[in-house]
Amino acid sequence: MTPALIARYQPGGDIYAKLEVTYTRKGALVVAQAAQSGDQFAVTDALERVKYGERLSESTARLFWGQITTDPFEAPLASANKAIGTIGSSAIIGLFKNPWVLVAVAALVFYALGGFGWAWNKLKLT
Repeated sequence: MTPALIARYQPGGDIYAKLEVTYTRKGALVVAQAAQSGDQFAVTDALERVKYGERLSESTARLFWGQITTDPFEAPLASANKAIGTIGSSAIIGLFKNPWVLVAVAALVFYALGGFGWAWNKLKLT
């Protein structure tokens, strides 16, 4: 970054004024401080932090530890409630649209009513 561009990010510069209107004075100062380093990537990172907040951790172990130490039952109960909510009538209807499931259910009903014994007796007599 050139010194002229760095000066535009500092208080009194035109970029600083736009950032102050959009992200308040605190946000503009964060970007101005990053611009003082002269590193464009630091400015981009500061802009992202001002726009979207601090970057969340992507570490599975850190996320797991955070869940266990704050509320160990929240995540399992939330996922269980979500699963129960999705296993509604549409999931059951979707299950019975499968032809193999229909064949299996028909075979179970046929067996429960004694149909196989009846069929076996019929086959023995002929």
